[in-house]
Amino acid sequence: MTKPSIYYYSSTHWDREWYESFQGFRYRLVSVMNEMIEELESRPEFATFHLDGQTIVLEDFLEIEPAKRERLARLIQAGRIVIGPWYVMPDEYLLSGESLIRNLLTGRRICREWGTDAWKYGYVCDIFGHIAQMPQIFKGFGIPYALLGRGVNEHDTPAHFRWRSPDGSECITFKLQDASSYGAFLVVLMEAERRRLSPEETKRLIRTAVDRELERSPIPVCLLMDCQDHARIRPNTAQYLDMIREIYPESEVRHVNLERMGEQLEPYRQEMPVRTGELNEPGKAPGSNYLITHTLSSRYPLKQANDECQALLEKWVEPLAALSALRGFPVQKAFVDLAYKYLLQNHPHDSICGCSIDQVHRDMEYRFDQAREISLQVVKSILSRETAASGTEHTGDERMLTLWNPLPFPRRGVVTVDIDFEPKYPAQFQEPFGYEVKNSFTIQDHRGEQIPYGLCRMKKQMTVRGLGADAKIADRHTVSMEVDVPAMGAAQYKIVPSAKPSRYLQPLSGQEREAENEWIKLTVRDNGTIALYDKQNGILYDQLLSYLDDGEIGDGWYHVNPVEDRLISSRGAACTIETVENGPVRTVFRIIHELRVPRFMEQTPHGLRRSDETVALTIRSRIGLSKGAAHADVETEIDNQAQDHRLRLVVPTGVATPTFFANQPFAFVERHTGIRTETQDWKECEVPEKQMGGIVGKRRQDGTGLAFVSAFGLHECAASDDQSGSVHVTLFRSFAKTRLTDGEEDGQLRGKLTFKYALAVMDDSASFADLVRLQECLQAELHASIAKVGENCAPAEPVSYFELSGSDICASIIKRPDSGNEGELIVRCYNLADKPTTARFTCFQALAEVTETDLDEQTGNAVSHEAQAFDIRLDAWKIQTFRLKFVQASS
Repeated sequence: MTKPSIYYYSSTHWDREWYESFQGFRYRLVSVMNEMIEELESRPEFATFHLDGQTIVLEDFLEIEPAKRERLARLIQAGRIVIGPWYVMPDEYLLSGESLIRNLLTGRRICREWGTDAWKYGYVCDIFGHIAQMPQIFKGFGIPYALLGRGVNEHDTPAHFRWRSPDGSECITFKLQDASSYGAFLVVLMEAERRRLSPEETKRLIRTAVDRELERSPIPVCLLMDCQDHARIRPNTAQYLDMIREIYPESEVRHVNLERMGEQLEPYRQEMPVRTGELNEPGKAPGSNYLITHTLSSRYPLKQANDECQALLEKWVEPLAALSALRGFPVQKAFVDLAYKYLLQNHPHDSICGCSIDQVHRDMEYRFDQAREISLQVVKSILSRETAASGTEHTGDERMLTLWNPLPFPRRGVVTVDIDFEPKYPAQFQEPFGYEVKNSFTIQDHRGEQIPYGLCRMKKQMTVRGLGADAKIADRHTVSMEVDVPAMGAAQYKIVPSAKPSRYLQPLSGQEREAENEWIKLTVRDNGTIALYDKQNGILYDQLLSYLDDGEIGDGWYHVNPVEDRLISSRGAACTIETVENGPVRTVFRIIHELRVPRFMEQTPHGLRRSDETVALTIRSRIGLSKGAAHADVETEIDNQAQDHRLRLVVPTGVATPTFFANQPFAFVERHTGIRTETQDWKECEVPEKQMGGIVGKRRQDGTGLAFVSAFGLHECAASDDQSGSVHVTLFRSFAKTRLTDGEEDGQLRGKLTFKYALAVMDDSASFADLVRLQECLQAELHASIAKVGENCAPAEPVSYFELSGSDICASIIKRPDSGNEGELIVRCYNLADKPTTARFTCFQALAEVTETDLDEQTGNAVSHEAQAFDIRLDAWKIQTFRLKFVQASS
């Protein structure tokens, strides 16, 4: 029998903020770090201490103890302290794939600044479930090993297994014990110390623990986890190592960087079972191994702000900054890095999951604000320069509308634009006998053709900010118009005064409560739900968009219904239906529901129940149908004055299949509907609610179906196994419970909440990539800028700078390299099909070189290219990064 190798792992798990604020935990961190330095310097026999896979703790410590940098650096460079690979230990499901990559890039850069390489271990010890593509992401950073606990159980997963992504990438993975997770061996030592056991009694306790660990895998490699939340270094570690060596004299007992264990496991790879895809199984056995699903719907405004900031950086800031640099006008990279730093500091799992105390989440709001403000200034600076360079003049009554598309695919569709006119516009008209005064103007494209538009609303005497401290008074006309804007580029439209009244009398809707375009017919039902009729396939999707309200006695971690609950449906509530826009290219209905819901959760002598006292829950939705769109778009505002409740959106797809799909970073997953009843006696039974990246839907075998696509903030979905094929989307949860408090107010989310999403009909030609592109269009609307121009100034030809064409391949980011090289470009693409596929990337500038790189942007194989384009071939579910070098920059 092969004698086992025993690895002893020393670490702390540092939740940066949770039941204390960042500053509260940082005060403790300084003491823990100082003690760690002293112990390691004074005890050379203490070989290795791991810093929880994070690097932000170094920054937090040095802000208080800058004089300790050299001492800390010596220990890091000697391998005594192991840092990285993360900047912060994130959540996986709530973040974009690019945020996860940026997190690892930042961690790697900080490690290099400290004179060492990032730890080659995918350390995700405390994350609430794991996405399917995480092994591929780790592989992209040269990380071959992982360690995790939640999302898998000991009854069917041994200590050592191979975790495989959909593309085939693998990590040799260590599964933590169900009982005590990353503190499994520490609790044994603490028990011995608490009971003041003798050395022999302690050895017996240790033997039991080690033998228990060895039983978890037939592979003779054992890991003992000496780690806990905010734990200090253990000065007597060497004593325990000696005890283990005495108990197992023929075994190798090692206190080293955990990478060494991974290397020793390599020869056993083929003996390990394989787990493919996401890991999101609830916890079965007693202990600390809980999946904890409902953080997905905790504190919705935080999720919304995070998605907005991610989209702003990934879809606007990064590509525009890269383009501006290539055109000879670089934006300081430090601005982008700082915005990302604020954003990443909100990504620790206890922060972004919304399961901390109120002060933590108030601090997060400030960081989101800073990330947003920096990003908006960068975008404003670049687009202002581009507008100034377009040759517009600041005289005359004509105006040039420039529409910017930051996405690498062309966009033809309807846009709503604010046009600001000086109060005394030269062309105005009134309907007969007076009434409202409207400006009369036409809109022309670069070919001189008139573009029909609908006048949505007018606001007189608006204060409009100019440059610096300047402001002007304007009359704002908001119009909807169909436009055609090329991939990552711009198109111009001229606004010209018209001597005749400007009217377009063919509305998109010809009947009350109905609107129809080439693809779908939208009908608003009497109860405030809507129906979408798929004209191409003859399928009706009916009773869409009702609401369900139920009680909440849970917290940031879990949704829990009281035993005595009331489920309230909007389908029996009064509603008002209005048509608020009906022009030639777009119709918008406003539906107002008013639900009477219990005001709060009542604690009675007999238990918890929802109060008899009710309050109005007002839900206002604007539902639009635009010309050419195969989806209805929705904007919802909810005035929440109730407490202790949950609100869900109901979408009965009519697709009675046993599976549904949902997106997550770089992938879509297929899951079974309903719940597995065999988990009913588990510690943590399966719940209907599952993770999503904002997209969820159901399809029939012929490819037809319906998808829900959210722009921001919605990450929790459920799919029933009933005949209606209903999909439920959690809009928000109101709760008071927070860790180690008597309850706090902020989690109740009282006030106005806003939501933005679409319902898209699908046929067999609709790909997952099409749904992602729809989501990106919702997240990154066209940017409009308007300037006065001279009478002879014509719209410029539409211009495209970068374009990715291909049905199944998406671009996750276009940016400057992390190295900051201004003459280069990073393009990251991923295949959302389960088969190899191709795409083509076209540039505005001549290419000198194209190379494949890993996610860490290190140069790899050369890619053949043409003068201004290259072809992309990706295997199923593959993520691929390309580095582009150009012949020369142009201004």
